Amino acid sequence: MSYSVTRDEERLIVRVGGRLDAQSSPLLADEMRGMLDDVAEIDFDLSELEYISSAGMRVLLASYKLMQKREGTMQVENAQDSVLETLQMSGFASLFAMGD
Repeated sequence: MSYSVTRDEERLIVRVGGRLDAQSSPLLADEMRGMLDDVAEIDFDLSELEYISSAGMRVLLASYKLMQKREGTMQVENAQDSVLETLQMSGFASLFAMGD
């Protein structure tokens, strides 16, 4: 997995590539955890993500729940077809704002 997490004022931008699975998800969650203070928006760019497991989806769900609690927003953008299909089949795509 490759990822970058950047912060632009109250917006966290998370770009993920490769595989987001049981081994890599904790690394991403730990990286994000240190940057979530006062965040009102999280944007996940999944254009380079090839695979997402249930552990990866938990990272998305935890981010979504945090944004709901803060009355913020979360968006998932540019998901490849295989990842989008997984999110749709699991019902997660209906939770998140999905962008192109």
